[in-house]
Amino acid sequence: MSSYGSHTCPGVGRAVGAVALICAVLGASTARSAEPLTLTLDEAVELALERNREIEIAEAGAEAARARLGQARSAFFPSISASGSYTKLDEAPSMDTSQFGNLFEPLMDPFLYLVEQGYLDPSTLEGLQSTGGDGKIYLGDDDIYSIGLNVRQPLFTGGRILSAHGAAKHAARAQEHRAARTTDRVRYEAASAYLGLLRAQAALEVMNDAVEEMESHLSDLRAMHEAGVLLEAELMRGRVRMSEVELSRNTARHRVDLAEASLAFVLGRPPGQEIVTADLLESHAFPERGLDAWTELALKERADLLAAEEMVAAADNGVTRARSGYFPSLVAMGSYMWDRPNREYEPEFYEHWSVTLALEMNIFDWGLTGNRVREARAGLTQAERGRDMTRDAVRLEVRQAFLEREEALEGLAIAESSVELAEESLRVTRERFKSKQVTNSDVLSAQTALTRARMNRLDALARLRLAESGLVLATSVTVAEGDTR
Repeated sequence: MSSYGSHTCPGVGRAVGAVALICAVLGASTARSAEPLTLTLDEAVELALERNREIEIAEAGAEAARARLGQARSAFFPSISASGSYTKLDEAPSMDTSQFGNLFEPLMDPFLYLVEQGYLDPSTLEGLQSTGGDGKIYLGDDDIYSIGLNVRQPLFTGGRILSAHGAAKHAARAQEHRAARTTDRVRYEAASAYLGLLRAQAALEVMNDAVEEMESHLSDLRAMHEAGVLLEAELMRGRVRMSEVELSRNTARHRVDLAEASLAFVLGRPPGQEIVTADLLESHAFPERGLDAWTELALKERADLLAAEEMVAAADNGVTRARSGYFPSLVAMGSYMWDRPNREYEPEFYEHWSVTLALEMNIFDWGLTGNRVREARAGLTQAERGRDMTRDAVRLEVRQAFLEREEALEGLAIAESSVELAEESLRVTRERFKSKQVTNSDVLSAQTALTRARMNRLDALARLRLAESGLVLATSVTVAEGDTR
């Protein structure tokens, strides 16, 4: 390759250099993207909250609800609008004067006398004496302009505006509570994924320890077999057990990869992102309360239950709004205008204003208002029943989460005791094996029991942490009250 390169022309050499530079840049960017991401549980949760699309959707829904509240609020205030128009007529308005001579004929004698005496020009009487022609008097202009400001203020609407504002206000609060509940769920999902990775990594460590312990035991078996005090069948049995342990470790390693991918998905990171957990899978301080206390807290703090309460209030305002159709509405309207031509039909702008009080009441609408009221009352019933169902569901979820934590606490105590017993059993069995009081099978059994006990302890710890996160989700407790978020 070096001799080939020495005969390459300069242009090819520059191309190869450019390709090498591009590869170096891409390699550097790939290396940076593959850098491990070290996170604590709290950091993982915060990162998930920053990148989660469900939260963005929920917050956008809350913003839309707040905008609808602003629209409803605007109905309390006067609306001001401006208007302007220009009209071009084919001909200015006019009055026909062709028959004006016939109208003045009975009165012409005095004027004729004045003409005969020379006091009046005869041409002056031509228009009055005419009995035909196309004479016209123009009344205005063929260019018409109008500019104005209009003000409209509802004075009484039977509660329609007030109830519409109340419904929008409660609906906006409900949407905000739903967004908060979405945030709670994302916290739980991030915590669950993080704890799942912790559990998978801890399980891999247990299997690594099991492999090391098995390698140590195999070393003892080989030495005993070479010394002629152990049958080859026992050595083969140990090797079979070693293969089983290595297979279990391989499975644990793949579960770590799967748990990393699951956490990366929740965090919005690339699937191949390596994540290093800075926390340990261990029990921690958590507030101790009875079931009734947790339930009471959930009924007070659960965001979805608060949203259901707000929807009941919104539906109640909807009934009032529907009933407003039975009442009259009173509206004040005012306008200030600039028009051309003016009142004297001159091509000049002039100003004028008007004030109007308009009263309107529905007399008969073929049952439209009554059916609107029925619909609103049915909606109120639906909202109330939905709130009651949500309250019952909250009680059930809290009870389930509480009992799961109690079970996990009891299971962890049993698992920790089992680990202590299994460790002591393996120690004693190994000592007795060296003194030929027990067989190799007894050692392998004790080794398997210890690995199983350690895995059971990890499962119990993971169940406890997940149960605590589930209790936090079920009750919506805050950080000050012992939230693990």
